[in-house]
Amino acid sequence: MKKFIILFVFTLLLFGCSNEEEFNKFSKFNVAGEKTKIFDPQTGLDISRGEKSPVIDLDITNGATVTYPDNRPTIFLFVAHWCPYCMEEIPEVIQWIDQADLINKDVNVVLVVTHIDSEKNNYPPDQWLFNENWQFPVIYDDKKNSLSDYFGITYFPSWVFTESDGTIALTHAGRLGIDELSKLIN
Repeated sequence: MKKFIILFVFTLLLFGCSNEEEFNKFSKFNVAGEKTKIFDPQTGLDISRGEKSPVIDLDITNGATVTYPDNRPTIFLFVAHWCPYCMEEIPEVIQWIDQADLINKDVNVVLVVTHIDSEKNNYPPDQWLFNENWQFPVIYDDKKNSLSDYFGITYFPSWVFTESDGTIALTHAGRLGIDELSKLIN
């Protein structure tokens, strides 16, 4: 009987004291096109520049989809909610989007949250982004990190900038401050 009580208490602790409930807001999407690689800081090469970006069809509701990139320049920012550099980057990116007036310039800014882990900081990621006042499109990568894999993401944060025709203009791995972002867009 004593073993049963110990096992019961252990089971309660195991399941009752979990970090958070399972994150269930993974986005539904399809990704197509050629896989790409992000800028590699080790080699200094941006081998994807000039190639077509993978295309993401994001299911938004009731079978309606949004496609990224569309016929506008698109900036993909790949982050992990637990990454300290990403935590620093998000408030600066929000400020930069506002200062550069990107929305009125018809530029897509799409945040891709990937490598979601309930055991790490800022979980759940949707609450983290709410707290940061992120008000732009967000795609939550699936449990397999399919978008991260498709775009060749190996560093956080990572950036993919596309032209209006979907051609990759630039990729970058690592933080970009407001000054660097402003120089890139101009």
